[in-house]
Amino acid sequence: MLFIAFPLLSIAQIKFEPGYFIENESKTECLIKNIAWKNNPTSFEYKLNEADDIKTKNISTVSEFNINESYKFIRTTTNVDRSETALDRLDNSKQPKWNTETIFLKVLVEGKITLYQYEDSNFIKYFFSTENDAKTEQLVYKEYLVDGGVAENNFFRQQLYNLMKDEKFTISRFENLKYKKSDLVKLFAEYNGNSGTKMKNLSEKQNNGKLNLRFTPGITFNSLDVLNDASNYKLEFGSKISFRIGAELEYILPFNNNKWSLFIDPNYKSFKLDRMKGNQSLSASYKALEVPMGVRHYMYLSDKSRLFIDATYAASLKIGNNYIRYGYTELEVSNISSVAFGLGYGYERYSVEARYTINYNVLNYVYWRSNFDTFSIILGYKFL
Repeated sequence: MLFIAFPLLSIAQIKFEPGYFIENESKTECLIKNIAWKNNPTSFEYKLNEADDIKTKNISTVSEFNINESYKFIRTTTNVDRSETALDRLDNSKQPKWNTETIFLKVLVEGKITLYQYEDSNFIKYFFSTENDAKTEQLVYKEYLVDGGVAENNFFRQQLYNLMKDEKFTISRFENLKYKKSDLVKLFAEYNGNSGTKMKNLSEKQNNGKLNLRFTPGITFNSLDVLNDASNYKLEFGSKISFRIGAELEYILPFNNNKWSLFIDPNYKSFKLDRMKGNQSLSASYKALEVPMGVRHYMYLSDKSRLFIDATYAASLKIGNNYIRYGYTELEVSNISSVAFGLGYGYERYSVEARYTINYNVLNYVYWRSNFDTFSIILGYKFL
């Protein structure tokens, strides 16, 4: 079923939106491919109209580009502190390690004092400029080693106090300020809103991480075979429909137009199989709390509807007496883990998903093993 999704994937992913770019002080209105960059770009794709061929512009010639008044990037040549940020690579110096670089900065809040962000993998820095001086400057924050511990250079607080103290911001407003996007956006929006100048909070229109909570009931088609490798003996238990009930917590990642998410979907399911094979009775009982954890990719068809594919790894905790029994012999079912793949469709708060779990072994014996397949139809209702 996943193969069906891939052609749709290629159709649904490309989205060009109204925007403009400035090149040699000349402004060109166009359609720009909006991929909601996680890392600051060095180039972008555009079309002059819907029928036009796709072209590319890059940082060497473009000084600014803007997509739908949500993603705006400006080119600047500025000093960037390239000090290592990973804990095991911190140095002993409080001072930044400056590199002069030409980069695109993403505008977060625009006004009397403008806030920018630069991101490159796990490297995130913030910059500012003022209406009286378009030159960009980095807000300085650095972690470094001292006496076997980690210290912080929070000079950005002093920088911001010096910039904003004329607007009734006391020094206490900055003493506990964190070097993170949400804190800085809130501060700049408040300052610019109070300054009497025109202010745009572009970050509100940009991708932000968010949580979804869903109720996820469903039905599962279970199929079980048991094999003994020593005697080449096979027990076919057949198929049985069971019900599952669960709740899914999903985190939509704050980039790439919210097309990626991580989720956990704990659910309870149980089933019981009984049948006769000749004059021999076969019986199986399974009750477990399953905890699938996975990654999901969305393909938006419209503002309200979407396709999605996902992959999960699940740990299962058996509940009560779980067994496989044939005649007078009983085999104990173990706690298991499994891998599954899903394909689904969502509309507003509702969703439906078909999820197939690759056959897995629920037995922990030398010669006995099982082929346990499940195929689930999962309904979803998002209430958060």
